[in-house]
Amino acid sequence: MKIRRTSVDWLVVFPMVILVVLGLIMIMSSSAAFAKQYYGDSFYFMKRHLVYIVIGTVAFFAALRIPHTLYRQYFFYGFGLSLFLLVLVFMPVVGVRIAGASRWINLGFMNIQPVEIAKFFVVVFVAMALENKADTMHSFFKGTVPILSVVCIPVLLVLLEPDLGSSMIILLTTFTLLFLSKVPLKQLAMLMGAGLILLCVNVALHPYQMDRVHGFLSPWDDPLGRNYHTIQSMISIGSGGTWGLGLGESKLKYFYLPLQYADFIFVIVCEEGGFVLAIAVIALFGMLAVKGMHVALRSQSLYSYYLALGITCVLVYQAIINMGVVIGILPVTGIPLTFISFGGTSLITSMFYVGVLANISKRTISPPEDYDDKQS
Repeated sequence: MKIRRTSVDWLVVFPMVILVVLGLIMIMSSSAAFAKQYYGDSFYFMKRHLVYIVIGTVAFFAALRIPHTLYRQYFFYGFGLSLFLLVLVFMPVVGVRIAGASRWINLGFMNIQPVEIAKFFVVVFVAMALENKADTMHSFFKGTVPILSVVCIPVLLVLLEPDLGSSMIILLTTFTLLFLSKVPLKQLAMLMGAGLILLCVNVALHPYQMDRVHGFLSPWDDPLGRNYHTIQSMISIGSGGTWGLGLGESKLKYFYLPLQYADFIFVIVCEEGGFVLAIAVIALFGMLAVKGMHVALRSQSLYSYYLALGITCVLVYQAIINMGVVIGILPVTGIPLTFISFGGTSLITSMFYVGVLANISKRTISPPEDYDDKQS
């Protein structure tokens, strides 16, 4: 296999740039009234989001220059740090508890979510393991069990916060990478069954999650209570029609829709931009998914292949879950919309992920060799 250095595949970066710009515009539109009411500054959230974009841009270019193979060399330090931070969220002084969940660490100038860091190092670990265990992945106890044993450590910590949505993203990404490796389908079916059982147990142990499931199954019951978010979302999306009401013309953002600038910002995208803008956003995430798979297939090793796929899965799964919640086909999870929602850690790490993808794209295998050759 001949490795050659190429220029960056900027088509991987293009969807991120467009979505980040769109996110800034939509945050300015959706948060102005709320920010004026509670902070006395209509541009409060937009200015903070601009700072996050600047930090994210620095993170992107840093990831672009750092060889992605270094993450494998320093994995134990990064993974250990992410676990330490996940434990730190439960400490009363530094941990921040909002709406019954302990997911943030207060740095003074911003709150960070350690789970976003943990996601990356879980992907790095699974990519390393699938390369190192390529010949033993057919064995459940020699291949799959050791990988899942390590992955379950951060997952259990995240579930304790509790944060079911992020746990699902980590497990879905891991399952996808296992599916694309040499793990037998019987093992994957067993894992899927075990995962569904654990999901049901976790939901049963947390009454608020059970309420969300009941609300999902009966969306028109309790319209002023547990189903308020979903019903307001449907009203807003329906109001947008095909072409939308126009930028700044949303009606639901005036204190009818909670978190309209964060988890439910896609609602405002649909209301102001209509079906057309919603499809454009979905198409950009589709482009990111396709380009991410293309980078993986042209990568230099199995580690690079799985790393690129894992990063792509994290970014795209997060967007799919968020949009699924907004349009009412998934229960409310509290997952932000990638690149668009207001939120520092999510935006910064997402831009960092794309930088890693771009870095992987700089070293490819020469045609006509492809992924099949890498396994031989």
